Amino acid sequence: MYFLLFYDIFISTNISGSEKTKEMGRRKAKNKIKNWIISLIVLIFLGATGYYGIDYIDSSRAKITSSLSIENSNLIDFNNDKLNIMFFYVGQADSTFIKLNDFTMLIDAGNNEDGTKIVEFLKEKGVNELDYLVATHADEDHIGGIDDIIKEIDSIGELFIPTIGSSGNDYKNAIKEANDKGVVIENPVRGDTFYLGDAKCEIMSALEDEDVSDNDSSIVIEMTYNKTSYLFMGDAGKKVESSRQWNRVDVLKVGHHGSNSSSTDDFLKQVKPQYSVIEVGKNNSYNLPNSKAISRLESAGSKILRTDKADGENPGSFLFTSDGNTIDIKEISITLDGNS
Repeated sequence: MYFLLFYDIFISTNISGSEKTKEMGRRKAKNKIKNWIISLIVLIFLGATGYYGIDYIDSSRAKITSSLSIENSNLIDFNNDKLNIMFFYVGQADSTFIKLNDFTMLIDAGNNEDGTKIVEFLKEKGVNELDYLVATHADEDHIGGIDDIIKEIDSIGELFIPTIGSSGNDYKNAIKEANDKGVVIENPVRGDTFYLGDAKCEIMSALEDEDVSDNDSSIVIEMTYNKTSYLFMGDAGKKVESSRQWNRVDVLKVGHHGSNSSSTDDFLKQVKPQYSVIEVGKNNSYNLPNSKAISRLESAGSKILRTDKADGENPGSFLFTSDGNTIDIKEISITLDGNS
């Protein structure tokens, strides 16, 4: 608007009062230019607000930044007053550690060979207690290391585990260790809530029907910390995704390692994640993540982070740190794959 004011002054001081016709012509020209400038400003505004397909400016969403990578794991410090979420590279498996102040949770513990490596890392960082240990479902690449976690970590508050898949050896090993140590065992259901410090956690799905697969029995958790939100899908697929309405989140832990059976268009239109993390093994025999799933995530406008290519080429882990309003992401060049 200051530009228009200066333009008015410039035009008015250069008009000859004795040439009425020329003055009218100049006024018309001035009005045309002014209208053109106003139209340009309107077009820029509409573009910024998404009218022409560009994301609109939404102050309600968390600001996410990506800073320098960390090559030395000794520089990682969980002893702060922020929410820390670390997506581990455990090969073709899942494991995610969460800490807020003195409250801790581990979601899955990778394959059988990964459990001891996860324990070593946590103890190195001074983590000897877990308030919550979540075995999302009974597949070995999620529950395999749970028994080692229970055995080696000094104290476990509660073990969340579904009822589906209870006949498997890995499931039985986890239950045995929990019983031996006196850990409280919970079979959560949809709608249950609990708190990790000031972060609210809600069970979004935990299907128990007889015809439900192990993957779709996954315990799905949405975590909300002030303005930031996170959704941990386990291996849940289309059946779970279509079973309810979903909230918009900032960060999505992609279901089933980026399989084509997960991350459907309808689901992604609801959650609209700013970032999507895929925990997946390098050169895995399943050819995951699936290219169609990747395309759907990209079409949803989500930035994809893969543990098999954390730096664009090599495996690694990701550390998300949040004060509840902003999120900072670091790539960590460590792996906890017991099979490597």
